[in-house]
Amino acid sequence: MDSSTTPSVVAFVLYLVVMLGIGVWFMRQNDSVADFAIGGRRLGTFTATLSAKATDSSSWVFLGLPGAFYVSGMQNVWMIVGLTVGFYVSWRLVAGRLREHSELGFDWRSGRRSESVTLPAYLANRFHSDSLRLVSAVFIMVFYVVYLGSGLVATGLMFGQVFGVSNTTGILIGAGVVMVYSCLGGFLASSYTDVVQGILMFVSLAVVSVVALVNVGGPAALAQGVADANPDLASPFVEVALEGGEWVSGSSVAVVAIVSALAWGLGYFGQPHILARFMGLRTSESTKSARRLGVFLSVTLLGFAGVIGMLAVVTFGPGLDNPENAYAALVDALLPSWMVGIFLAGILAAIMSTADSQLVVAATTLSEDFYRAFVNRAATDRTLVWISRVTVILVSAVAVAIALRGGTVLGLVSYAWAGFGAAFGPVVLAALYSRRTTWVGALAGMLAGGITVVVYPLVDTIGLYELVPGFAAGLLGVWVGNRLGPAPSEQVRAQYDAVRVPAPHAERVPAA
Repeated sequence: MDSSTTPSVVAFVLYLVVMLGIGVWFMRQNDSVADFAIGGRRLGTFTATLSAKATDSSSWVFLGLPGAFYVSGMQNVWMIVGLTVGFYVSWRLVAGRLREHSELGFDWRSGRRSESVTLPAYLANRFHSDSLRLVSAVFIMVFYVVYLGSGLVATGLMFGQVFGVSNTTGILIGAGVVMVYSCLGGFLASSYTDVVQGILMFVSLAVVSVVALVNVGGPAALAQGVADANPDLASPFVEVALEGGEWVSGSSVAVVAIVSALAWGLGYFGQPHILARFMGLRTSESTKSARRLGVFLSVTLLGFAGVIGMLAVVTFGPGLDNPENAYAALVDALLPSWMVGIFLAGILAAIMSTADSQLVVAATTLSEDFYRAFVNRAATDRTLVWISRVTVILVSAVAVAIALRGGTVLGLVSYAWAGFGAAFGPVVLAALYSRRTTWVGALAGMLAGGITVVVYPLVDTIGLYELVPGFAAGLLGVWVGNRLGPAPSEQVRAQYDAVRVPAPHAERVPAA
């Protein structure tokens, strides 16, 4: 190991040790599946908001988004707008209601109160359907291994930057660390490490943006440098591409491209790892202040990432071999060696803050929604917690296999984000806001949305993001299913109404 890189490696290793320590600490607080899956509903406003933002701001914020701005400039700003609006609206429309419905719901088999600790369990109890539980669990597992794979691809890039190891070695090391602390600490470890990681992400992006801006000579010099490279890089309305060592302007940004970028915001309504934060809130009343904080974090985190991409244009010109290394290249070029490890740990923070949440959701889905629902209904909480831990290991292994096959970080993330948004977004909104929605409508919407995301890229000829037709197909599926299927039973409607009125009435809901 070169002596100049020793401080970076030491800082990096210390960060990993802290994350593992948090996992060990919270291991003692996982006595039930509710503790492992949603932390016993003990998340405060700040923790839940920062955790949710860190969770959705995965490695693509450090790699994919700066790389996109480096290659094609400000046309990517529409994605930031869509994600910010989507984050705000999801907290306004979904967070509070999902918190109430998931806690105050009913086990449809017994007719007794039974909180739902996973999204498939909530949908099953809401619509009295094990079919919904099974199908939703399958979609979660399929899209999560892809999502996890994207994080591990980024892990390989980052470990190569710090330690000079191969992508394969980096993927295996990163997967091992995330797997261990997620396996031990569950949701609480995931949430509280997300707070640490979210702060590190914010500080890392902010400091690197400021240092790089000073290095190029300030805002005016940045604007001039971008204009010298290609004036259209600064326009959100003109297509630009990096071809043959120079930025080439194309036609005006198509409406399809703008719609596709804005549509990223729709994904928030169906991301199980973000919905789990809503379910884990201490109270539903905290969502107002949470969404304000979330908008601030969204604008700053994503904004810094975009600025870093533009700063890389001026700092390096068209010479970056891998555009997704823009952030890491600036860190390596501009910061002293003892700081490099700390700021590259920001990438690891982004990876872990998403990967740990996904592992916990995937693990509890398999233990709660497969094992207890269809194999052993009498399984104890202690048994399910240990099954969840074993599942973390199995899911990690599959994600590693996907990561080793390669692919861009942003490409893998966009596919998984679309899959969750289309399969679950329309169904969650219908479940929370329509007492007339039936189990047939929910199932049809889930299948239509999820399958469309899988099939649409095979027939797409205009470059539309698959989340757009997928979400539309999900909404149409809910509507058609509601009209073709049987009406909701009186018990289903009464149980929905019971959550929307004071508890004394809810206790009088008829049993099955």
